[in-house]
Amino acid sequence: MSGLLDFFTLEASEYVEQLDGLVSRATSSPPEPEPFARALRALRGSATMAKVDGIAELASAMERLAKQVRDGKLAWDTETRGVAIAAVDDAKILIRGVRNWGSAQTQRAAARVDEIERIAPKPESASAESRKASNYLAKAAAEAAAALLEYVESPGSPQHFTLVMGKVRALRGVAALADLPPLAEVVDAVDAAAKPLELGLTEATAERRRLLRTAAKVLLEGGDAIRMGGAPPLNSAAVQEFTLAAAALGAQQDADHVVPIASLLEDVPDAVQAAPNPPTTAAQRFRLEVVSQAEHLRRLVHDGGRAQDGATKERLTREVRAAVRSLARAAQSFGATPIAELFLAAERGAAALQPETLGVLDRAAQRLSASDAAPDTLDADFAALMSSLATERPRAMTPSVAAVVAKRASSGEMAAVGAERMPTPARGSTATRTPTPAATRTATPASMPAVGNAGGAGSPPSGAALRDLLAVGIAGLAPLDEVRLADPVIGEDDDVIPIEELLYRGKDALRRAIEIGETLRQAASTPDDDTLAELYDLLQLAAVE
Repeated sequence: MSGLLDFFTLEASEYVEQLDGLVSRATSSPPEPEPFARALRALRGSATMAKVDGIAELASAMERLAKQVRDGKLAWDTETRGVAIAAVDDAKILIRGVRNWGSAQTQRAAARVDEIERIAPKPESASAESRKASNYLAKAAAEAAAALLEYVESPGSPQHFTLVMGKVRALRGVAALADLPPLAEVVDAVDAAAKPLELGLTEATAERRRLLRTAAKVLLEGGDAIRMGGAPPLNSAAVQEFTLAAAALGAQQDADHVVPIASLLEDVPDAVQAAPNPPTTAAQRFRLEVVSQAEHLRRLVHDGGRAQDGATKERLTREVRAAVRSLARAAQSFGATPIAELFLAAERGAAALQPETLGVLDRAAQRLSASDAAPDTLDADFAALMSSLATERPRAMTPSVAAVVAKRASSGEMAAVGAERMPTPARGSTATRTPTPAATRTATPASMPAVGNAGGAGSPPSGAALRDLLAVGIAGLAPLDEVRLADPVIGEDDDVIPIEELLYRGKDALRRAIEIGETLRQAASTPDDDTLAELYDLLQLAAVE
């Protein structure tokens, strides 16, 4: 506590000197509103964290006087200026005697508060019960903020941290907290970041301390607003700083990596064998795996469409992206490539909480939750949903999906799907849009090796087959100069996508830069020039919004 009082004395003395200068210069007109209010708010916040209630109450009374002067409810005359000067002078005396605080200091602060209330009384609009509830919540938020800041500056024993989190979790018992964003989000984020510390699974890293520090600022700011009869700000500088800290910590969380168990037993042949009579079918196991995840995604999508403050959006961004990736991995494990492709394609839009993408995900999750949901019955539905994501930025598929798609392409399945999805001719056009089989055969020389059969059915060419393919491949493309597979299709109703929609900007660019930074930290080799160039470009794009 001694260190906290030292810090308070230095900080509060600076704020009081600012107030003294502003009041001294305000002879015929009021002090500058913004600097005056900012210094008073800072003084009250510092006193609240240091638990010097007398100075906190005096600063709060002076804030009320300043607000009434600014709103024109109180004239800045000789009496008002004299009361303000006396309050600043007493604040200096109280700060110097904070270490020896006693009844004399309490009486001095109370007398000065009464004098201010005589000319700037408290508003009587709020009921006694609501004022009591607001004061309790503001005090609880201030105590939680002070405990977090004290721990951040000097992390103590696990028992000490348990006491700190007790003050934070006490806010959960206040019913009004749920209706006061972003306080509820801050408490949830602090609780999630604290659990690994309480279990001894990690240490108080710089990222976790940053989250706790910024959370304390938001709690203190929100408590101050509630004390003054208002609502916590949704997108203040403190909230934005907390959002960035939460995003940075979330980007470092280890993702779940699912590996086939057989890959862990490569040196033990036939260690893993399929059961001859499994108790459940593949379709049943698929439903058991995805139904609950789909319902969870639908709830997140619903919340994402209603989120307003930055802290809530940041949390939902992480949770929606995690839910989408989890469903994509589940679909991959069952070979449901169209389902996996949809979730992979929608991931970026989902992380940005884009309404169109959230709508597609809601329909996809609703279809997975249906009673007849099975991988082999959903291809057509998810192909239609995929077409509605045409304007989304494509992303690279994971190796497992790429392998499945390559296999389907070599067997001709992807060609059939591509033919079904070709755009229809523009109205009134006489050109033939779909290539005839003859044209297709003409454009493919007989001397060119078949890619799908170069290394065996369904495998890419390699070795001598690959060299033969490269030797004739360029020359084999010559007939395409004379025979076109199809005329270009440009309809009047085709959507034009602005280039800005295909670029990372603002928070998306920052999140992508954090991901690249984490990859570089984990890599053992020196990053190449292209990776560094991409990182620098993302940092510049992050400043766009």
